[in-house]
Amino acid sequence: MTVEPGRTLCQSFLSEAAEPVRAELAQQESAVASLLAAHWEAALAAWPEIEVDPERFGRELAGRLGSPASPHTPLSALAGMRGADVFLAIACCDGNAAAIGRIEDILARELRHVAVKLHATTDQTSEIHAELRRILLVDEPPRRAALREYAGRGDLRGYVRVMSTRALIRAINRGRREIAVEDAEFFDRMLPNDDAEISFLRAQYREAVDGALRAALAGLDPRSRALLRYQLIDGWSIDQVGKLYGVHRATAARWLADAREILGVAIRTELAARLQISPEEVDSIVRLVQSRVDMSLDRLLVPEASS
Repeated sequence: MTVEPGRTLCQSFLSEAAEPVRAELAQQESAVASLLAAHWEAALAAWPEIEVDPERFGRELAGRLGSPASPHTPLSALAGMRGADVFLAIACCDGNAAAIGRIEDILARELRHVAVKLHATTDQTSEIHAELRRILLVDEPPRRAALREYAGRGDLRGYVRVMSTRALIRAINRGRREIAVEDAEFFDRMLPNDDAEISFLRAQYREAVDGALRAALAGLDPRSRALLRYQLIDGWSIDQVGKLYGVHRATAARWLADAREILGVAIRTELAARLQISPEEVDSIVRLVQSRVDMSLDRLLVPEASS
């Protein structure tokens, strides 16, 4: 790419700058043009295989600069921006394959470094790698991809390292809670003995019912079992679960819905295999068990009063 930046960059930058910044920098146009040209040349040197339109680059620098907080003047803040890193972020957001490959390399290296320091497991590291790739690159309204929000005030590697550290710490803390609980405790919470119909069912078919529940729970992934633990054992709301996993409550609710659907199918399958009774009786028992499980899980969907 051989584009002479200068005036083109300066015009696009000033057209996008916030009003107070524009008024001040318009009086220093020569210095602004020089700084923008330096950022442009640094970006081309750092990422020679990646293309970004110079007008777009100027506008993005202005938008990400915003209104610098004191004691920085707009000119000093512009001088301190990581222009080459902003260039890479812009290209990633545009879907440039070479840029995405570069950011994936940065993420992999920084995550490996953090994982060693925090003694994270391979599974935890893999989980966070996928999570951070999505957060960095994918818009999930109302959340914008993190690279669209990257302001360029600090090194992009440091930015990714901080994200990796925080995400891995959350994953490690989750892992400390995602431990098995006694089956009997789960069963008593899911199918309480003070329910007359359930008490009769468990008295008549205890081995089959408990065996079916045990097998169904064993078939859930660790996160789904953890969701059950948080609600049935710890009494958490969906908002608390969302905060623990760093996701919106709607996402946490969807995880729960998926878990209960998988659990329901497994309970039906396991009970049908264990009970030597008519299909009609199996369906009746399954409906009863599933209704009680659903009643227990429904409490997790109640928002906190402060939400």
